[in-house]
Amino acid sequence: MHMHVCTPAELGPPTAYLSATIAADAEELAQTRRAVRGWLAASGLTEAADSAVLLMNELATNVQQHAPGPARLRLFLRPGLLRCEVLDSHRALPVLVSADTDAEGGRGLRLVDALALCWGSVPAGRGKAVWFELPVPRAARETAAR
Repeated sequence: MHMHVCTPAELGPPTAYLSATIAADAEELAQTRRAVRGWLAASGLTEAADSAVLLMNELATNVQQHAPGPARLRLFLRPGLLRCEVLDSHRALPVLVSADTDAEGGRGLRLVDALALCWGSVPAGRGKAVWFELPVPRAARETAAR
C-alpha cells in the first residue's frame, strides 16, 4: 500500500497565511470553504482551489466527526507549495483505513493520500495537527506578495 506520508517541506516563512476557526456547524464550514477559495483566488491560485478546498473539507469533516471541540485551520502559501493544517484538541492521530466501496465513511484520508503531494499528522499542544501539502504554480508568489 503506497502512502504519501512524508516529511513536510522546510521552505522558510510563507508568502501568505490564513487562519480560521473550524465550526461544527455545516453552514459555518461552508463559509470557511468560501473564505479559503477567496483567499486562494486572491493569491492567484484559482486552479489549485478545487483540490485544496476538497482536501481541507475532508480534514475539517474528520474533525467534526472524530474530534469535537475547538479546531483551527491554517494555510501557508510558499513559492510552489500550499500547506494546509487542521489543529484539534484530540490526541488520537488519524489512521488511513481501507474503506469498502459501499462504506459510508473512511474515504477522507484516502482522498488526501491520493491527491496531496504529502500529508501527515503530529502531536500539537494538547491535541494534534493533521496536514497536507499541494504543489501550486510558482507565479502565485508574485500575486500573493503584492
